[in-house]
Amino acid sequence: MKVPQAPTEVKLAVAVDVTKMCHFSKILLLVFGIVSLPVSAQTKRAKFSVSTTKKYPQKGEIIQLVLEAQIFPQWKLYASERQVIPGPKSAYLSIQPQAGFRLVGGLVSVNPQKSWDSFWKGQVVYFEKKARFTQAVQILHSDTQLTGKIIYQMCNTNNSACVQYQDSFLVRLH
Repeated sequence: MKVPQAPTEVKLAVAVDVTKMCHFSKILLLVFGIVSLPVSAQTKRAKFSVSTTKKYPQKGEIIQLVLEAQIFPQWKLYASERQVIPGPKSAYLSIQPQAGFRLVGGLVSVNPQKSWDSFWKGQVVYFEKKARFTQAVQILHSDTQLTGKIIYQMCNTNNSACVQYQDSFLVRLH
């Protein structure tokens, strides 16, 4: 009987499987490391708050939706004004339409900075430290809500790394 050979073959097969698994584990670790890198690099660099100029507006009244951001040091948040082309993307709102309100005009940047940017090779409009946007809204029904998101681009002032973000919001008006 050749019983001793069977365990030797099994041991060899297990050793090959362990080697393959070690190699596979290294590949998985590398892939997960690469995949998680962009996620950690995309940590938001601004914190938005959303409010309105009036909590209890009347039917027909025009109020302001106010979006304010605290911007991390060494980052620029680009304004809603048209930017140089090619260049950074302008901030804009995406609001779910409802019968309770209508937007009046577009998103307005409040006191942004303007300067020539050597990276974009043109004049850009942006915020540093703090940003403020407003959107006029006419109230059509006194009990309504504004649901949407602000989409914006930020760039690092040290290395010109740019990332586009979006922050969702919900504002209830009674």
